[in-house]
Amino acid sequence: MDDLGSAIVPRETTEWRIIGLAVAAGIVGAFQIGKAAIALPALRADLGLGLAAAGWILSVFNLIGVLAGMPLGAVIGRLGDRRMLLAGLALIAAASLFGAMAPGAALLLATRIVEGLGFLVIVIAAPTLIARAARPADLKLAFGIWGAYMPTGQALMIIAAPFLIAPFGWRGLWTANAALALLFAIVMARATRGFPPLRQPPRIDLGGDLRRTATAPGPLILAAIFACYSAQYLAVMGFLPTLLIEEDGLAPAVAGVVAATAIGANGIGNLAAGILLRRGVARAPLIALATAAMFAAALGIFLWAPPLWASYALYLAFATLGGMLPASVLGAAPAHAPAPHLVPATNGLLVQGSNLGQVIGPPAIGALAAAWGWGWSPLLLAPAAAGALALAALLRRQEGARP
Repeated sequence: MDDLGSAIVPRETTEWRIIGLAVAAGIVGAFQIGKAAIALPALRADLGLGLAAAGWILSVFNLIGVLAGMPLGAVIGRLGDRRMLLAGLALIAAASLFGAMAPGAALLLATRIVEGLGFLVIVIAAPTLIARAARPADLKLAFGIWGAYMPTGQALMIIAAPFLIAPFGWRGLWTANAALALLFAIVMARATRGFPPLRQPPRIDLGGDLRRTATAPGPLILAAIFACYSAQYLAVMGFLPTLLIEEDGLAPAVAGVVAATAIGANGIGNLAAGILLRRGVARAPLIALATAAMFAAALGIFLWAPPLWASYALYLAFATLGGMLPASVLGAAPAHAPAPHLVPATNGLLVQGSNLGQVIGPPAIGALAAAWGWGWSPLLLAPAAAGALALAALLRRQEGARP
């Protein structure tokens, strides 16, 4: 479907303030990924974690998304995007606070799962709110901006975190994130109070909604592409701060700035894709280009093992060109949802695919690196890249067959 139908009514003007708040909520959620990436050395030292266990600290955050993305999307479609977005921020605040008090890895992992639930709610609800706030002509650009929430949040947190970890440890970082999430929830609740609620269809059939979404070819292809992308992206960029500290010998604060600029470059790719899509460029070629560029850069990083300046350039290319993929996929959800009120469920399925890749990628590459060294990493990245390229071709055929 090309329009958003009756559940998301097309607007004559774009509410950029609402879009900005939704993106900011996503950034707060992404802080919870960035904090774990930069705090891994401190966590490993404090809790005695190996590389494989450290990978789970990164990816267990997304485990709930693998299991509940689409069902949660259907629930959000019924309960309301604004209300659930606020609930997601509250969950992050509570889980981060309890995580700061965790005496060992088990409780920390449990609180990371709850943080992941809050993050999942945010990244499903926020795109629906954005779709309702943007007029059709601005929708692709709005989703390009939304796609930058992840690298922006990660980059900001990676830059700021070392200045909190140095005096207060990783527990102080967790506490600060809890306070920030709670504060922003209060701000957003007040700022969006007058925004109209999501319109609902007259009949409620959650089981039918899930079946329609899970069997629609468009959402399934998009979710699989997202899984291939996120497995590559987090496997490479999630360990970047650790590699800079442990392999290149950089101080944590310096490593944070270097990693943050590389991760933040992913947002440039998202914005560029939004602009290109708005000008009529097809999304499937953008997805294929992003995938090929990511794999080529990863080959250079891990097989060539270049000096720091060259590997940094390759990380920038990996992140920037790869950033064209999320905006291309996320912006397709309203068009490929099988019904207007199933846009949140479709968003949930896409997030489910993304989380599946994020759960698989870091532990797998961490275990491989621990056993055989980082040079073997392309062995895991190649199947994901090949899958994304094949799926991009399938998406092109699917969109060409649509009326």
